Amino acid sequence: MPIGMSLEQSHLQYDLTRRHRWDAHFGAWLPQLPKYLFVVAIMALLIWAASLRSPWFLLFSIAPLWVMRGFIAGILNIAFVPAQHMDIIITEHGLGFLVGGKRWWVFVDSIVQIEKFRDDTWSFGCYHGEMICVPVSLISPETIAHMRAKSEWGRTPEGVQAALHRGRLVLDFLATGGREAANPPSDKRDDSND
Repeated sequence: MPIGMSLEQSHLQYDLTRRHRWDAHFGAWLPQLPKYLFVVAIMALLIWAASLRSPWFLLFSIAPLWVMRGFIAGILNIAFVPAQHMDIIITEHGLGFLVGGKRWWVFVDSIVQIEKFRDDTWSFGCYHGEMICVPVSLISPETIAHMRAKSEWGRTPEGVQAALHRGRLVLDFLATGGREAANPPSDKRDDSND
């Protein structure tokens, strides 16, 4: 589906088992394994130094833990949540997922990884670290094609500029407390096209 075509909004609700999340989590983290083995080796040295010299060496292990926080959070989620209910909305430009009663959104062009780590599940890895899994039976091939096209466009110079522009708009919105966006001044005009 070309980027210019509209995509019908999809609202999906389903449950992910531990196995679904395990496969997606390790599938996404596996390419990073050499880097994280190095971090684990540093932590082992710090724990060894703490046991021989001083427990203060354990403070230095906070940095490696911070580097691996996404991996650790995923493991804890798999360990303590037997089945995770998912509530997803997919639109032409965004993907919204429900977390604790609040919907969080990511732009489709910020998806950096679209993979099938299992035959029955699509996994979408976002730039900010979110991993969203959707059963294959619930998502159409047209939607996947659209998401792939937007994801690839997001890596082009035009897509990067669009993301930077969105970021500036959000910063302006936050800086003004939303006042200008909610009440734009009527005398403000764009003279750039004159």
